[in-house]
Amino acid sequence: MKKLITLFIMTITFGYSQIENNEYIELLNKSPFNQMYPKFMAKEAADYFDVFNLLFSEKSPIAPKEARLAAIAVSAAIRCEYCIAAQVEFAKKIGASDEEIKAAVQIAAEIQRFSILLYGNEFGKEKLNKIIGRE
Repeated sequence: MKKLITLFIMTITFGYSQIENNEYIELLNKSPFNQMYPKFMAKEAADYFDVFNLLFSEKSPIAPKEARLAAIAVSAAIRCEYCIAAQVEFAKKIGASDEEIKAAVQIAAEIQRFSILLYGNEFGKEKLNKIIGRE
């Protein structure tokens, strides 16, 4: 997290670097995802992406498989077909089973369903806090 904050502050403080064509080509060769960013900010975006991916590594406080399962649940909730395909593939490569993936998606569906019930019935935070023991 400190690295993300530092990168963000450096970007705001010093601005984006001007990248030369050969550096840009190197970034594209490193990851095809880097082509999504405007050339003037591609290096900083790629650096951020590297740091972001630490969330799915052994350095993260969440185990990689569980982090990928959370990412699958969020991807399904926001209906990102690109994210779902990538996160399912990455999760399977590190040992997630079809049942674990289905459970992650089911959790996302149930949280959304329950949210709709709470909002639609104007349940209220005070009532919820009392039920869950947060008063």
